[in-house]
Amino acid sequence: MNVTRSSRVTLHPLLFKEEEDSWVVGRMDTGEFVELPHEAVTFLRELNTTSEVRSAWRSVQERHGQDIDALTFVGDLIDLGFVSAVDDRPVGAPARAPSLARLRAGHVRWVFSRPAVACVLVLVIVGWIASALRHDLFPSYHSYFVVDSPSVSLAWNTVIFLTALGIHEFWHLAAARADNVYARIGVGTRLQFLVAQTTVSGLWGSSRHVRIRVYLAGVVSDLVIVSVCSITISLAEPTGFALRALKALMLALLLSVAQQFALYMRTDMYFVLQELLGCKNLYADSWDYTRYALKKAYASAARRPPPIDPTLAIPRHERKPVKLYSAIMPLGSIVSLAAFAYATGPILVSLFVNATEDLVAGSLTGDPNQILDGALVIGVEGTLQALFLWLLLTKHGPKIRRAAARLLRPRRSPPEPASRPARPLR
Repeated sequence: MNVTRSSRVTLHPLLFKEEEDSWVVGRMDTGEFVELPHEAVTFLRELNTTSEVRSAWRSVQERHGQDIDALTFVGDLIDLGFVSAVDDRPVGAPARAPSLARLRAGHVRWVFSRPAVACVLVLVIVGWIASALRHDLFPSYHSYFVVDSPSVSLAWNTVIFLTALGIHEFWHLAAARADNVYARIGVGTRLQFLVAQTTVSGLWGSSRHVRIRVYLAGVVSDLVIVSVCSITISLAEPTGFALRALKALMLALLLSVAQQFALYMRTDMYFVLQELLGCKNLYADSWDYTRYALKKAYASAARRPPPIDPTLAIPRHERKPVKLYSAIMPLGSIVSLAAFAYATGPILVSLFVNATEDLVAGSLTGDPNQILDGALVIGVEGTLQALFLWLLLTKHGPKIRRAAARLLRPRRSPPEPASRPARPLR
C-alpha cells in the first residue's frame, strides 16, 4: 500500500482511554489494543477529523512541538488493522457486527441494577442453604447417569450442559451490552479444553466496576441455575428421571464453576484476579518472564551474558504479581496436561474403542441398543473432539508447523577434516 503525506486515511471506529502517562487505543471488534503516547493520539484524532496524513502530521508539530515519522506510523496502523481505507481503497478485513446486535442496553441494564443484584444474591444464598439442609451440597458423580444407558446419559448431559453454557456466555454478553460494550460469542481452546468464550475486547475503555461485572456474570448465572434446581428439589420433591436430571445439571454447573478457578488459564476468575492485582496482561507478561527465567538459567550455565528482564518494561506495581503468577501458571498447566495424559486421554480412547466395538457387534447381531450406544458416543464425543482439533489447528497451526519443520529439518553432516590446514587464496 503506497502511502504519502497527501494520502487520505480512513480509520475504523477506535476506542480511546487515557492512562496516567499514555493512552490505550484499540479496535473493539478485533480486540487489537496498543498503548500509545499523547502525540500518537493527537495524530489519530486529526486523521478522524480530516483523514489527511499531512494535516495530522502538522497537528502533532503544532500541539507537541515534535516531528514524527507519519508514514511509518500509518504503516503500523495498517498492520494493526486500524485502517479501513487509504485514498478510498479498502484495507484489511471489514468490521464485524457484535453478537445479538438487536439486544440493546435498555433491554438488560435493569438486570444489573442494585435491587436486581440483591435479589440474585438472596436467591443464591437460599439455594445453598436448601442444599446444605438436605446434606447434598455437592452432588456425587452418580448424578451424571440419568438413565441406565451410559451413551444416552452422555448425550443428555452434553445437550443440557451446552444449553447452560449458552446461557453462561449470554450473560457475559448481556453484562457488556448493558454498558454498550462490544462483545462476540464464539468457541476456542484452553490447553486441552474446548471452551465457549465471549470476546469483550471493548472492556479496555470501561471502568473497573464494569469489567469485574462482566467477568462474574457467567459464574453468577451458573450459581443461579444451581440454586433454582436446589430449591425446586426441596419444594417440589421430584422423583425418578426428573430428580436425576436436576442433579445432573447441578453437577455439571458446579464442575464448570470450579473450573473457572483454574487460574493458570484465562478463565473468568483469572480476569477477576488480573483486575484485583491491577495488571493489564498478566498471562502474557508471566509467559515472557518464564521464558526469561529459563534463558537466564541457561546463560548462567553457559557463562553467557544474561538476557534483559522483561518486567523492567512494565509498571513497577505489576512486577511482583507477574513474577508470582509466572510460578503458578506453568505448574498448573503441567499438572493439567499430566492429568489429561494419565486419566482423561485414556478414558476418551477407551470410550471410542468401546463405542466402536458396540457399533460393530450391534451391526453383526442386529442389536439396536448396541448400535444406538456406539453411534451416540461416537457422534457426540467425535463431534466435540473434531471441533477442538479444528480450533487448535486454526489458532496454533502456524506455530505447530514451524516447530515440526525445525524437528524434521535434516541436519547437515559436519565436513570431513582436511588432511592439511587450509590456506587462504590471494
